[in-house]
Amino acid sequence: MPDGSLVNWPTFEEALVAASENDRIILIDVYSPRCPWCRKVQNEVYTDKEFQKYLYETFELGRIDITVDTDTVSFKEFELSSAQLGAGLGATGTPTTIFLESNGDYITRLPGFHVLDEFFDVLKFIGSESFREMSFEEFMEEKK
Repeated sequence: MPDGSLVNWPTFEEALVAASENDRIILIDVYSPRCPWCRKVQNEVYTDKEFQKYLYETFELGRIDITVDTDTVSFKEFELSSAQLGAGLGATGTPTTIFLESNGDYITRLPGFHVLDEFFDVLKFIGSESFREMSFEEFMEEKK
């Protein structure tokens, strides 16, 4: 439950399994252990209790360390390293947040660091499935 502590990230493959069982959108955190912006988002955004509550109630979570190229991750009949998977999902830098359908189909990605309010708006846009019916700009206009 949300308590403001650091998020305990499941693996990418664990997220895929949980999402297919629970029919939920997947949020993948693509990071590098050496990335200061990755630490900043983990410590300043993902620790917010309201943000965590929405995150845990809405998404299945997973994580990819984009610097690892010696592992093997199974995804859609492919065997890839974490680095290859991250790149294949469009992560050109870190942090990048990738959103996938419960079956692993690509929805979109959010590159870079974003402050809490901005990131939360994106989570709500994806989590409410508003992206299926409107643009993010229209979503934000309705929110006003």
